[in-house]
Amino acid sequence: MPVLSAAGGVGRSTLAGILAAALNRENADRWGRVVALCDANPRCVSPWPGWVDHSAERGTGWLATCVADSELFAREVSRSTSALDVAGGDPIWVLTDTGPLQPAFWGADSGPRFWSPLLRYVRAAVIDTDPLEAFRLVRQRATGQLSSTAAWMTAAPVRTAALWVTDPSPAGLARTLDAVTAAEQCGLPMRRFVVAINDHRGHGWAPRSRSRRTLLADRVGAIVEIGHDAALRKDDRPVSANRQIADRDAADLVAALTAASRPAAMAVPAERNSWHVAAPARAIPARS
Repeated sequence: MPVLSAAGGVGRSTLAGILAAALNRENADRWGRVVALCDANPRCVSPWPGWVDHSAERGTGWLATCVADSELFAREVSRSTSALDVAGGDPIWVLTDTGPLQPAFWGADSGPRFWSPLLRYVRAAVIDTDPLEAFRLVRQRATGQLSSTAAWMTAAPVRTAALWVTDPSPAGLARTLDAVTAAEQCGLPMRRFVVAINDHRGHGWAPRSRSRRTLLADRVGAIVEIGHDAALRKDDRPVSANRQIADRDAADLVAALTAASRPAAMAVPAERNSWHVAAPARAIPARS
C-alpha cells in the first residue's frame, strides 16, 4: 500500500504509521504475519529515524547496497529493520535509514524495484513515499515513464491499493484533483485509489473544499475523512492519543484499502498486469 501525497505537511507519514499499526493488529490476529512500514525518504528528510523505538544498527542506506545479491539481502534484512512499539500488539517493523551514513544513499525508490526483495518476508507492506508523486503522474502522462503508483499497480504478484493523503484546504484538494486527473489520463485503475482527507487543522469544511470533495467522490474507490491530527499523534509519533478516534478512522482506512486492492477492482488490461495471489509469506528472519 503506497501512501502518497502531492505536498508535504499533510500527515502522510502519520497516516502511514496508523495504517501499518492497524494492519499489524489485524494480521497478527488472523495470520501471525509481519507488517512492514517501508520509508522511501532519505535521512534528514524522513521523520521515521526519530520515531522508531528500536533502531537497526544499519538501516535502508546499507540495505540498498545489498539489493542486487538476494542471499546477502536475506541475511541483512533483519539487521536493517527497526521497530515501532504499538500498545497491545506486536511491534511494527520499520525499514528506514539508521546507523552509519551511506554516502551513495539518496533515498529508497518509492516503487517496487527497491522493495520487491522484502515482500516475500511480509504479509503487507505500507510504503511511506515522498510528496513528489503528482509530479511523477504528470511526467508519466507526458513521457510514459511509470510513476511509483503505476509501477506498484502493474507489479505481479502484488495486490496494491494506493492511499492518497491530502488536507481539507481548497488548495490541497485542488492538488489532489489535478493528480487524480493525471492518473486517469495515464489509464490507472482509479477504483484502487483511496483518498484520505486529513483534517489536521480541525477547521471543518470550506465551501470550495466541499465542492472539490464531491468532484473526487465519483472518481476514486473511496474517500475516508480522518479526525484532527492532534488526536492521532502522541509524543510526536504516529501513535493514537485518542484510541476511539484513531481506531475508528484506521478501521475505515483498512476496510477501504482492502476493498480497493481486491482483484475485482482491476482495470488495467491483463497483458499489462497479470494478477496473482501472492504465495504464503514468510516472517522476517530472526535477529542474530
